[in-house]
Amino acid sequence: MIVDLFVGTLTRYYSEQWQNSRTRGGADSPFNTPKDPNAVNDPVELQGIVTQWREDASNKLKEHLSEPLAWQEGMLPPYQVGDVGFHGYGGVILLTAYTSTGLLPRPTDFQKTWNGDPAFDAIMKEQKKNTLWEIINCSLWLPASFEFGIGMKDPSGQPLRAGSIDVLWKALEHLNEANWKASPERIAGWRAHTLEETVSFETQTQYGFAVFYDMCKLARENRSPMKLHY
Repeated sequence: MIVDLFVGTLTRYYSEQWQNSRTRGGADSPFNTPKDPNAVNDPVELQGIVTQWREDASNKLKEHLSEPLAWQEGMLPPYQVGDVGFHGYGGVILLTAYTSTGLLPRPTDFQKTWNGDPAFDAIMKEQKKNTLWEIINCSLWLPASFEFGIGMKDPSGQPLRAGSIDVLWKALEHLNEANWKASPERIAGWRAHTLEETVSFETQTQYGFAVFYDMCKLARENRSPMKLHY
C-alpha cells in the first residue's frame, strides 16, 4: 500500500500535479474523481477554494491560535514527497503507541500491521487525550501551533484530523529523545533502510520515523502544510 507525506501547498496537492506513476497508486483527490462532471481541475479555482477553506479553518481554530492561519498557496512554492510506505507508517504508529503507554515488551520482529497490537489497543482505549498520540494520529498538519489533533473537514469536504506542524516536531523530538537520542545525521541515514519482512521492528520504526522527521523539518522551514497521502 502506498503511503506518502506530501509537503507543499494544498492547491498543488488537490490538483494532483505532484504525482507520478508510483504515487498514483493511492487515492484520487476528491476534487478530481474520475467521470465526475463537477470535478475541479483548474489550479486557479482550487487556490480560491483552499484560500476560503483556510479562512474558515482559522475561524474554527481561533480559540487555539495565537494568530490566524497563513501560508503561501498556489502552484509556485516548492513541494516534496516522502515515501514512508504502509509499513514505515505502521512503525511510527507503533513506536508512538509503545512510547506513550510504556508497555513492554516491544516487538522485536517486523510488524505487518498494528491491528491487534497490545500497545495500539491500549492507547485507543485511553479515556483522556494523549498529546503525543493525538498529534501523530492526524492526516494533515498545518504551519501553526495548537495542542491537539482537531477533527475538521479538508478543502474538499472530507472529514479528517488536523494537527500542528510545530507540535508534531516537538512530538518527534520527544520520540527521538525517549528512544534513541540520535543526531540529525544518524536519523538521515535511517532512510537508507529497506523495509522487508526480514528486518527488525527497530529498523522498521527508524525508517518511518526518519521520513516523518525529514518531511516535518522541511514543512517547518518552508511554513507549508504536510498531508498524509494513501
